[in-house]
Amino acid sequence: MDCKTSLAPLALLSAKAAAETSAMLRSLLDDSPDFALSHIGAPNASSFEIVYQGVTFRLAVNAQVDDIIGLKKIFCNIDTTTLRSCVEVHLGDHVAGGERVPAIIQGLLGVARKLGMALGVNAAVWRPADIVSGFEYFSEAVSDYLDGGPFPVMAMVNFNAALGGNIESRGLEFLAGQELHVVCNDMDQSDLMRRVVRIVHDIAINGPIQDSVRLDGIEPGEKIDLRPSSGTAVLNVAISISDA
Repeated sequence: MDCKTSLAPLALLSAKAAAETSAMLRSLLDDSPDFALSHIGAPNASSFEIVYQGVTFRLAVNAQVDDIIGLKKIFCNIDTTTLRSCVEVHLGDHVAGGERVPAIIQGLLGVARKLGMALGVNAAVWRPADIVSGFEYFSEAVSDYLDGGPFPVMAMVNFNAALGGNIESRGLEFLAGQELHVVCNDMDQSDLMRRVVRIVHDIAINGPIQDSVRLDGIEPGEKIDLRPSSGTAVLNVAISISDA
């Protein structure tokens, strides 16, 4: 999937027909105290503008559903032939570029979770990373994050194995302007991913790493070197463990 800027970063996939989804969404927005409906089209309109926690979002109901074949699936085992509508969640025009502000991303995730639960959707697609998550998993991960827990890394950042067992991220740049290239030659993938998830959480919450820095790792003697690559959006991460 080509994540173009015109596409919503987040889409909710439903087995309900678009007309039913639109009607349910209109009713929800009319009745819910969580949302202020700032703009709506004609009575049969499928697009809405709302304000949630002081931030404007645009919602669009489409009968055309994302093709999720080829996307990374996280706890998602749905029959794609049953999907009949898609609710796209866009950032409002006045917060364009707000994807790099954690509070705005929290609002976006909060909107998606509340809408998805009310509409009974099946899955959530995070387009910047080409990930589709089963909605139950997505909702739980987002709830934990909004309650002060860890950033929902696995639902929002993709990871690819590079040459030599190294790891490259995809989708973090959308959130923080930076992707990871992780090098570690003496650690298995599961242990390496524990470190990577912690680094992604820190960047997603606190912003990109601007200067080279060496940090203590999880284990005694472990060092993590973070070095931004000049002129690119890549953060080089080298993990090493001393025998001393």
